[in-house]
Amino acid sequence: MPAPFLEPLEPGVPPAVSAWIKGLKEVEAHLEKWAFDLGEEAFWWRPKEGTNPIGGLVRHIAGSSLRLLSYAFPQELPDWAKKGREWELLGEPEAKERVVARFREAWARLLSAFGGLREEELAQEVSVGTQGLKAPRAHLLHHLVEHAQHHAGQVIYARKLLG
Repeated sequence: MPAPFLEPLEPGVPPAVSAWIKGLKEVEAHLEKWAFDLGEEAFWWRPKEGTNPIGGLVRHIAGSSLRLLSYAFPQELPDWAKKGREWELLGEPEAKERVVARFREAWARLLSAFGGLREEELAQEVSVGTQGLKAPRAHLLHHLVEHAQHHAGQVIYARKLLG
């Protein structure tokens, strides 16, 4: 099976949106390969004090992606996604299956939202963050995918450190 970026364009969306969808699918594939098969202890292992465990990174990828999506398209967030970065990365471990289920829930929402994007929506300015700074929706969505990719790379590296 080819990497998502080698697949044909997603039908019904602008080419840039298709590329973002492929990026989201690539994050999902990386987490399936490098994180979701781990046992509980390995999922929450920290290479050293102050580093992020794989489980925390997965929580952060899901939560931050939903928060960014909610700036692009205002919507209610699940309670767990409102807890924020500190809880996601540094909070107490919880059952891996719960974290994986939340990721899958978040990714279904993201892929659905991206799949419904129209060209004219991409240039619209949206409010980002608590300060209400403005950015084009396209920039925000591009950042969402880049941010998820960034942390997926950290998951891969941490998994390789596990041996």
